[in-house]
Parts: sequence; structure tokens; C-alpha cells
Amino acid sequence: MLTIARRFNGPAHSGNGGYVAGVLAQRFLEEFGTTPGAKVEVTLRKPPPLEKPLTLRQPAETEILRLLDGTTVIAEAELVEAAGDLVEPVSPDEAVTAAKNYPGFSATPFPTCFVCGPEHPTGLHIFPGPAPGRRGVVAAPWTPAPDTVGPEFVWAALDCPGGWSAGDLQGRPIVLGRMSVEVLDEDAILIPGEPHVVLGRLLRTDGRKTFTASTLYSPSGKPVASAEAVWIAVDPAKVRPDGADVTD
Repeated sequence: MLTIARRFNGPAHSGNGGYVAGVLAQRFLEEFGTTPGAKVEVTLRKPPPLEKPLTLRQPAETEILRLLDGTTVIAEAELVEAAGDLVEPVSPDEAVTAAKNYPGFSATPFPTCFVCGPEHPTGLHIFPGPAPGRRGVVAAPWTPAPDTVGPEFVWAALDCPGGWSAGDLQGRPIVLGRMSVEVLDEDAILIPGEPHVVLGRLLRTDGRKTFTASTLYSPSGKPVASAEAVWIAVDPAKVRPDGADVTD
């Protein structure tokens, strides 16, 4: 069983996509392990409900792990080929400057998001703003708290910077549909109280779908993990656990 605590919301009524994907990815790795040259990919099929016991199930003769609400598939995890480029880093000072221009301070469809919501009292408070001189790239500093250093928080931190690289989220709200994460340094751990840097880069937009990449860097400047994601344009008011399939 798995329950997403209310603290870890994205939209007001459902779980943050990156956090939920990270939790499911960790359960997947505990069940199946990993293989060289592979990374975990999680597809979100429905908005993850909060404060509700969910079940985990492996379909017969597969290496897929599903998260279910009753018989409804909420998300599923599997291994895919590791590929993708890093988002080139900026300095910590440049990340701080970028975050000062975070668009979500004045307009965001999800003001209480656990990762990027300025109104979330105990969120990660990652505020990605435009990286100076780099079109389609956003950057932000992030200092993990002692209770946000688990692997699932790496996924969460890589989530919203990708989304904000798409530009005007207030005018074109999007939610996470699919995310894959590659851990680049197996020995790297998040260091509470120390400033990390996370970046997102827009790759392309195709209809309702937006494709992004993101990278998390350690306080020493080493890449910790990278992600690729697919986002789906939505009506924020309809992002509820009983809503439509956001990956259609």
C-alpha cells in the first residue's frame, strides 16, 4: 500500500507528479533493481489522489509496476534506455539571480504546489526563473531540508523546473504526464542545508504535449541526476483524482 500525504500536492487536489513518480520509482527499484544503461520511467495516467491508500501491482509476466486506486491505474513504472543530454549548469549566483525573476511569484496555476508553489508552507520552494542569456532555460537554487533528501525528492526537484521552461504556465497550464530520471552519480546524496542548483530546458512543443529536460547539480557542481519529461496542457480546474486521463 502507498498513501500520498496532502503535503505533497501539485495541483490543489492531487499529488505532485514528480514526487509521486519518484515514490513509485523507488518501489520499482526495490522490486526489480536496475540494469546498466537503463533508467526508470513513470507514466502518470490519472491525477494521484491524496490521503488515500493506493495499491501496487505487477501485471503478469511483465517488469512493470502499477499504482492503482481500486481498479484505476494511476501511474506505472518501467525501465527504459538511458539517454539524454544534460542541461548545462549555471553558477549558484546566477541561479539565485534567475530565481528572483520567477514568473510564479505573480501568476501561477498551482500556487500551493509542493515543489514550486510560493504559497506552500513546507514545500521545496524551487522557483525557476529565466537563466540569463539562455533562451528556453530556467534555473533555481535549492537547499534541501533534512526531511527532503530521499531519492523521491530528486524526482520532485527535477519536475517543475522542466515545466517552467515551457514559458507562460498561467496562460497555458501543463501537468506532468511522463518522466524518466537517470541518476548520474550513484554515490551522490542530497546534502541538507547546502545549496544545490536545478535547471530546466524546453525541448519542443507538439499540440497539447510539451517536452523538457532538467538537471540537478550538487553543491560542488557535479551533476546528480537528469530527467526528461512530457507535459500535457490542461484546464487546472479539472485536475482532480476523478478527472479525465491527462495522458490522452
